[in-house]
Amino acid sequence: MIKAIFFDVDGTLVSFRQKFLSDRTMADLSALRARGIWIFLSTGRALQDLERTGMLRGAEFDGYVTINGQFCCDRDGTPYRDRPIDLSDMRGAYQVLREHPSIPALLEGNGQSWLTQINDRVREIYEFLHTELYPVCPLEELLGGRVYQFVPFVTPGEEGMFLEVMPGCTHTRWHPKGIDLLPRDGGKGVGVRLTMERYGFAPEEVMAFGDGDNDMPMLEAAGLSVAMGNGDQAVKDMADYVTGTVEEDGVSQALRHFGLLP
Repeated sequence: MIKAIFFDVDGTLVSFRQKFLSDRTMADLSALRARGIWIFLSTGRALQDLERTGMLRGAEFDGYVTINGQFCCDRDGTPYRDRPIDLSDMRGAYQVLREHPSIPALLEGNGQSWLTQINDRVREIYEFLHTELYPVCPLEELLGGRVYQFVPFVTPGEEGMFLEVMPGCTHTRWHPKGIDLLPRDGGKGVGVRLTMERYGFAPEEVMAFGDGDNDMPMLEAAGLSVAMGNGDQAVKDMADYVTGTVEEDGVSQALRHFGLLP
């Protein structure tokens, strides 16, 4: 019996084209909670991203696995995982950006995000993310705060410069010109498992929806995994079920396929 469901946001709950939660998905989320099923977000975004975009239209969740599992909190904001990147790795990132001033990056903290610069590459990616540009702060901010996720806007041929100097981090690519770097002991799977332990859910009682590479650890943690029809092929290959695309309300299709909603 499914008692809890984890949802990715971009490409799962929200379309990159439609930009906001659909009316049908919004209603289904409310219906799940009314039936006693707990719903959680599991996203690469920070809470301030979700608030800034308004993409979830005020939908309520029982907990949040954010910044790819680096900051997790209850519905009331009480944190139960708080894991920034080690300063030694951020020093390496700082040096690379100093040596390559044309490369921009996003730094995600808890409650604050900022860019190292704004150029055409940044504008292209933020148009894709349908998110307003964050303010620009000096590079020294890399060394002065708690950075939970470091996001250099780099191609596959450029990413090695950062991977070499940030040995304590793992990475996942979400755009041809963007990767997420986060602590090696992190990821959505870690956040989801901690959430399951916190609330007392067994794997067989948990369902998860995702579409991208960073969702795969989350899908592995859940007893029932669903890949979106618009998802990466690797995600579809490992999932228990492949539903429709986000534009086709694939989440709603899967919820009814498994009898969770009428």
